[in-house]
Amino acid sequence: MGENLSSKKVINSTLTVGKYIVPAAGVELIKEFEGCHLKAYPDPLSGGLPITIGWGSTRDFNGKPFQMGDRISQKVADDLLINQIKKEYIPPLTKIPYWSEMNMNQRGALLSFAYNLGANFYGSSGFTTITRTLKNQNWNDVPKVLEMYRNPGTRVEKGLLRRRKAEGKLWRS
Repeated sequence: MGENLSSKKVINSTLTVGKYIVPAAGVELIKEFEGCHLKAYPDPLSGGLPITIGWGSTRDFNGKPFQMGDRISQKVADDLLINQIKKEYIPPLTKIPYWSEMNMNQRGALLSFAYNLGANFYGSSGFTTITRTLKNQNWNDVPKVLEMYRNPGTRVEKGLLRRRKAEGKLWRS
């Protein structure tokens, strides 16, 4: 805890947090699209659970879900983000075949995708196309495949498409 990240653009860079290497550009994308809210709010898609705070955190350092009315400081929001990434996101992402061969921007794109859609997306139901694309190393197809995961027909589709395009752009850089 205590790692503070600036809001400037980071390309192909890393943050080392304990034994974890965190793709800094992925953290910047997460911050850009999640936004930081120091007061708890309902999930934008469901209008209810999970209750979210900070940079999209749904649980505190002890794993307890946030409740409406909860408030945190900017430092706690930043620390929650890095803590979640290193504990919940990086370990499953490193199990993706060829993860170690990907550059930091490719890893960052997948980190942002996972932060939005779930740390264990690879190999999960509903993620067949991205799983197959990564498994087969069809790297040029990844940006377009990411765009498939945008909840078509929902009120969040437009924002998710913007996010998927940004992840695709980072993947290609």
